[in-house]
Amino acid sequence: MSAPMTVKGIDPNLASIPFWREVLVELRKSVGTRGPWIVLGVLGLVWLGVCAVALSTGTLGSFGELLTSFGVMTRIFVGVLAILLVTSEWGQRSVVTAFTLEPRRERVLLAKLTAVAIGAAVIFAGMLVLTSLIVAIRGASFADAADAIRGDGIRALFDVLMAFAIAIAILNTAGAMVTYLVVPEVIVPTVLLLGSIGTTAGEGTLFEKVAPWVYPRDALSGIGQVAPDAQDWGQVLVCAVIWIGLPGLLGVYRVMTNEVK
Repeated sequence: MSAPMTVKGIDPNLASIPFWREVLVELRKSVGTRGPWIVLGVLGLVWLGVCAVALSTGTLGSFGELLTSFGVMTRIFVGVLAILLVTSEWGQRSVVTAFTLEPRRERVLLAKLTAVAIGAAVIFAGMLVLTSLIVAIRGASFADAADAIRGDGIRALFDVLMAFAIAIAILNTAGAMVTYLVVPEVIVPTVLLLGSIGTTAGEGTLFEKVAPWVYPRDALSGIGQVAPDAQDWGQVLVCAVIWIGLPGLLGVYRVMTNEVK
């Protein structure tokens, strides 16, 4: 006769998983598959190309111009990495394991956001180091460094938060990438330009009136100035509500309420 099986219940006094450990897990996930490494590899090739052009060109612009050259493509790749970290688990259904080990979904979301922010900060720091080295080697000007770091830093933060918000709102890799890469940068300016056709000279086109409030590239262009005014910051705030706040709220609701199978 076999011995009776003892069933252990859940001990409510056990300590929960430390948040820092959840962040480390998410950081490991961010580079744990082939996709992120491919993205990082392509980004490395882009950086090598920018370095080669900057070192071989006859005259090199200022620190700000070179940082912008690095930043234009870097922000896209960082956004793609943020999307992959969020949506890959939903596509492969491994999110079931994540929510089983940590049922508090808000902590999982916060850990992913923290991991995304850390990864973006590391990449941005690397971009700053490369820019500084090239500018120092070529003897170019550092005069606009402070304004450039502020402007490009805020734009990088805006883009990675927008990518994260869109990812949790859509929870699908292809859909999130298309939305992130096409809607704000292609569809929105195209619609505004089409709406500006036929505008009488002197009246101000629809693009001129609306783009600074809804088109991220225009909205964030003012903060790279020496002294951005209240309207510049107001345009950034409105654009952030549209592209980060609204999809972020939708995404939090979906993640917290979606049935995971």
